[in-house]
Formats: sequence, structure tokens, C-alpha cells
Amino acid sequence: MGVTHVLNAAHGTAYSHGGQDFYGATIDYYGVPAHDLPSFDISQFFFSAAQFIHNALNTPGGMKLLLVILMWLSLKQPECIQGSSKMPHTRHSSSWTSSTSYETPALSDLQQLLWLRGGSDNHMDQVWPNIFLGDAWAARSKTILQSLNITHILNAADGLYNINTGANYYADLQIEYYGVEAFDDPSFDISIFFYDAANFICKAINSSGGRVLVHCAMGVSRSATLVLAFLMIHENMTLVDALKTVSAHRNICPNSGFLSQLRDLDIKLNEERKRAQSMCFQRS
Repeated sequence: MGVTHVLNAAHGTAYSHGGQDFYGATIDYYGVPAHDLPSFDISQFFFSAAQFIHNALNTPGGMKLLLVILMWLSLKQPECIQGSSKMPHTRHSSSWTSSTSYETPALSDLQQLLWLRGGSDNHMDQVWPNIFLGDAWAARSKTILQSLNITHILNAADGLYNINTGANYYADLQIEYYGVEAFDDPSFDISIFFYDAANFICKAINSSGGRVLVHCAMGVSRSATLVLAFLMIHENMTLVDALKTVSAHRNICPNSGFLSQLRDLDIKLNEERKRAQSMCFQRS
């Protein structure tokens, strides 16, 4: 291919161990130690990386491998941006699923996404249109529920030794109740509730004026896991997108066992998407 320059935007991370020594003296190498995390400040590398790309393109002869072309276009070739059409707006949930190259990350990488505590620690937060994620206090506060016009409640900590509210507790509010008797233990199989809970949430928000509170004791593990499963099953999100979506509004922390079960669901759904895409290509 005649590559003369390499810009590695993942230099020094767990995903890339290449460097100047790896490519030898014939290739000009520039490494950017960036991490693909919303909190990472990649802007500090904009101008130095753009300059490297600019110099590479102006080097006589050969072909160049460019990994950060959009940044170069915006800084060095504004006429290219002005002459192009606007990028289409896509739903956040399709950002990963539109590509057949998506693979479910390792459990450790998924756990790192949860370290980014950019949401809130309120008793209740809206994490998706008409979907609220909260704790036991919020679930027991009828005043709060009425003020937010909650019509459905999914209790992910149902049962005698958990948050023992039940349908009778909300009888005077005309709230539709669904209980899941889950325990916040990594060994507990919460995946058996994924589809039933997701269907309940879907039915709730698609009913007239429907608003659903999904809660457990703290609103960070059991209930968060079921909301994530809903986004993956009914909103076509990958687990990565679902984690980012919910975490942007509320700090969550599904235990390692729950996260592993969500990862298994992600693998299953991703394989189904790939098969569906393959069938579409064969028919076209």
C-alpha cells in the first residue's frame, strides 16, 4: 500500500501496543494516548495531530494511513466541510448497531464505563423518555409519584424480604404494578426476567400518558439492569450504548454477575442483528 505515515489514536492503551519500533525507520509514526471515554479530553491533541496529518499529506510520493481524518478536515480543509452535505441525524441507539463490526467488549471494559460517574445520585432520575430509575424511598413516596404522573411501577426488589410494597400499596393511585423478586447478588440469575420486564416497560411507555418507575433498593443495580435490558431488547441498543445512555442521567452500578448476564444478552442480540443484515444483503 505504500504507507508512509501512521497516526495511532490509541497509543499506549490496552488495545494498541504498536510504536515507532514496531513500524521501523521507513514509516513516520505519531502516537496519541487517547481513551474512548466520554470524560477523556482528546481536544488537547487536535492541533498536533492535525499538523502531523497535514505534513503527511504534503510529503512527496507514497500513500498515507490517516486515522483522524475528520479532525484534519475541520482544521486544515474547511472548504471540504462547507461543500459537503449535512450529516444525517441518527438515533443514539443505532450508532453501534448500524455497523457489523461491533463486538461485545470484555467485562473489564464494560466495568470501566461504569467508573464514569457523570449522572446523578437522586432518589429518582429520568433516564429515557418516560422511564424513571429510582430507589425504595422514591417508590414509597406517593406524593412524588403523583407529581410525576407515574402510571406503572416495576419493582426489581419485590418480595417479603425486599421492598415489600406490592400492587395493594398503590391501589389508591391507579398504578399498574409488576414485581420481580431479584436479589442483588452476582450469583443470582436476573436474566430470566429480562424479556418480561422489558415488555412491561415497553407496554407502559407506549400506553396513553404512560410513565414508568423502575426501582429496587438503591436504584443502581437490579433496577438498572432491567432498564439496560429494555434498551437493548426494545430500543435496539448495544450494551455499550445502553450503559452510556443511562449513566449520563444516573450513576448506576450493576453487580459483576448482572453485567456479565447483560453481556451475554448483548452477544445474543448482536448475533441476531448480524444474521438479519446478512439475510437482507442476500435478498438485495
